[in-house]
Amino acid sequence: MAQGFGQRMLSPQQAREAKILRRSVLQHFQHLRDPRVERTQHHSLVTIVTIAILAVLAGADGFVAIERYGRAKQSWLETFLDLPHRIPSHDTFGRVIGALDPEALETGFLAWVSSITARLDLELIHIDGKTARGSYDREGNLKALHSVSAWSSEHGLVLAQQRVDAKSNEITAVPLLLKLLTLKGAVVTLDAMGTQTAIATQIKQSEGDYVLALKGNQGTLSRAVETWFEQAEASDWIGIDYDYHETVESAHHRIETRQVWTVPVGQLPPLPRQAKWSGLTTVVMVRSTRQLWNKTTTDVRFYISSLPSNASRHAQVIRSHWSVENSLHWVLDVTFNEDASRIRQGDAAQNLGLIRRLSVNLLKREPSKLSLKMKRYTAAMDNDFMLKILAASGVDEA
Repeated sequence: MAQGFGQRMLSPQQAREAKILRRSVLQHFQHLRDPRVERTQHHSLVTIVTIAILAVLAGADGFVAIERYGRAKQSWLETFLDLPHRIPSHDTFGRVIGALDPEALETGFLAWVSSITARLDLELIHIDGKTARGSYDREGNLKALHSVSAWSSEHGLVLAQQRVDAKSNEITAVPLLLKLLTLKGAVVTLDAMGTQTAIATQIKQSEGDYVLALKGNQGTLSRAVETWFEQAEASDWIGIDYDYHETVESAHHRIETRQVWTVPVGQLPPLPRQAKWSGLTTVVMVRSTRQLWNKTTTDVRFYISSLPSNASRHAQVIRSHWSVENSLHWVLDVTFNEDASRIRQGDAAQNLGLIRRLSVNLLKREPSKLSLKMKRYTAAMDNDFMLKILAASGVDEA
């Protein structure tokens, strides 16, 4: 970025706030290349990106709202930002965010995440895709933005994001996403779209483990595993070395029973293309039975895994993967209104999506018991609380 934080004389309180901002997550975005020609740089890039991040944290869902936040907070922003031309317009925010190199923004995001995860023990990494449906434009023949995210359920962190090319699918995006991550010692979970021999090999070569869902895209393998489990149940598991784990939960007038069976792959006849699945050690069956007041439903899923046959461990890993929907996708759609966003200019949808995921990380790391919605509301009104969110980003004070 062309310029840094403001250099004017500050009061002790203002100096403390500026120090927090310099050493917070924002420092990782100060070296972005400005996409504008010099004569149009009326507002520094650090100003535009900083205000955008703060505004999204405070509840802004689009560029008009980002501008409104900036105007409402101008006197505070001037204590740590250079604002010779006051607050940029929403058009300026839209043009600049849309013109930013998504890979460069992702690099800043990853640098910040790495500064945190270097001190954390990442055991589970969940890979899942999401479509921003509002980014679809029929008249402009623009497909909705689809991206794949890596999520740490243990720490409530988005670890990385990879856009899915409009002419491709998640199969091509997942390997690129995995290259951004340190997989050593971690268990990676993917839904059926990511159940590919090349992806399993990539994870094992990176010294990680995997639990991969089986569905129709792995037809012969999926059918072979499903048929074997049916026969094993029919014979009451006689002579079979297996592990079993069961949980029963009751909430919201619903009783849910989850049963998990794990079997060493050596107990089965050779599976289709078994040698192609690097590290394949265990096959898994999960049966979920939900009892409602008026009906009972049963869902059965199958998985392949490089982990040893331990039903309790697999139950925990698989259950954690489902948290992506509630802890990330639901939050993005309900708390951040991502699904309703109609932003399409340049790379703005992708870049603003990354800023939203950055905001999810920051809000979840702030230790108060407030909901994410209430944290955003409080950050909009209380500058000290905004600083508290940024200070909780985990960056060393040294």
